[in-house]
Amino acid sequence: MKLKLINLLLVPIALTMTGCKGEDVSNTIYTSIYPVYDFVTRIVGDKYKVVNLTPAGMEPHDFELSTKQIVHIADAKATFINGVDIEPWYSSLPKEAKNKTYVATEGVQIEQVEGQIDPHVWLSPINAIKEMENITKYMCQLDGDNADYYQHNYLTNKALFDLLYAEFKTAIATFKNKNIVVAHAAYGYMCNAYGLNQISVNGVETDNEPSSKTIQDIINKVKEYNITTIFTEELVSEKIAQQIAKECNVKVDVLNPFETIEEDENYISVMKDNLERLGRACK
Repeated sequence: MKLKLINLLLVPIALTMTGCKGEDVSNTIYTSIYPVYDFVTRIVGDKYKVVNLTPAGMEPHDFELSTKQIVHIADAKATFINGVDIEPWYSSLPKEAKNKTYVATEGVQIEQVEGQIDPHVWLSPINAIKEMENITKYMCQLDGDNADYYQHNYLTNKALFDLLYAEFKTAIATFKNKNIVVAHAAYGYMCNAYGLNQISVNGVETDNEPSSKTIQDIINKVKEYNITTIFTEELVSEKIAQQIAKECNVKVDVLNPFETIEEDENYISVMKDNLERLGRACK
């Protein structure tokens, strides 16, 4: 998903117009996707305005920046991205914008699913902590006067995420069934952190429908492993999940990969809800 040609042609012109008229975003920090937005707001607090670029309800892999957004990235205090190829627009950014863009997943061990890089690193609380650590490091460099404030926010949230990790580990240790069937192979980091086995209808990318053989293989595994629930998600079609569930006489439930959120949700509330749903399915 590359930027539209017209956007790229307009970028040099638009960048030369910054500083004339328009919105002042010098006190704004942009984020690429909701997980990064959540982590940045926890660290930045009230020191900067934080704006997420990907609209609610949109699949991050499909999102393209507007020319206006590219200009704003170049003028903003900073932009934080997840990296790991989930922002297809990043490679097309002009130098002025790239110079103010920071990768939150720096130093995180990246995993693959069937040969495809999995960008959903945030679904392991340990990785989420690492992302917040990186964000804190960069904020201390960008705004040294408030370094103590950012460090305090990091330590406070690290403690919360450590508790979340422990809660997951304790609960999942009691699961009788450690196999989960999901519509989209987004949960590898979470599963690997806690000893769960992810069986996915689609791979990391959700564009292609699975073959009849793949669907039959999953049906066989559902029956073999006595799986009671097929997990789908908001941004992925339920069609195949419903088909498998009907064939196997099992339930369909939602597992949230935290790619988009409602106003009253955050990382911890979403992950705790996920844990409850996993508990019901794997008891």
